Amino acid sequence: MCYNTLMKKLLERIDPYQQSFFYFKWSLWGILFCGLAIWWCWNHWDGWVVKTLLDNIFVYLPNYLTHEMLGHNMVGRLGYLLLPNDLFPVARWWSSFMGNGVETLLPILVALSTLRLSGGRYLLPLITYWLATTFYGAGIYACDARASKLALTSSDMMTNWAPGEVKGDWYNILQPLGLLDYDIIIGKTFIFISVVLLVLSIWSVWYYLIHGDQFLYGRK
Repeated sequence: MCYNTLMKKLLERIDPYQQSFFYFKWSLWGILFCGLAIWWCWNHWDGWVVKTLLDNIFVYLPNYLTHEMLGHNMVGRLGYLLLPNDLFPVARWWSSFMGNGVETLLPILVALSTLRLSGGRYLLPLITYWLATTFYGAGIYACDARASKLALTSSDMMTNWAPGEVKGDWYNILQPLGLLDYDIIIGKTFIFISVVLLVLSIWSVWYYLIHGDQFLYGRK
């Protein structure tokens, strides 16, 4: 009872207008449709349909700029500036992590801010989709941490490194934590999250159109 009350209060604080999928009037058919869509996308996560939806030119540039410029070059460099020289490995880990960290944290913060706006639901499907693309990109490169077969691009957007020439972020993130051998499991977990978010973003568009009366009077 205490746990349920705590979760209810937390959801009320995060989503005061009850706009997120936690408050959808889920039907059996809705659950079945989303479940089948998630299952299909998960089994075709590397096929052209899912890849085109989650990794295209429209999302690549904003995610790239967030990852490199804001994540690595701004937040990531704070580690080198604030930590003493003898903690250089920690600063390097921080810098590597902040690329994907900031890339994913930004849409989460935008989503949380949007939930606190009456009518924020109109932006939620797009933000959820944006978040799905960040998890997908993280998953692809996390799976490649040991193999290092994917080509990397430097933060100046000018230099293309050949596959294997340098280790990617996820090698530098997982190796110090002793998790490098689990790179594929971690990567596919991120990809699964991205698939779930993709389906929810598409389903949300339909839900908001059909159930607009649920949100007419704001918070219940």
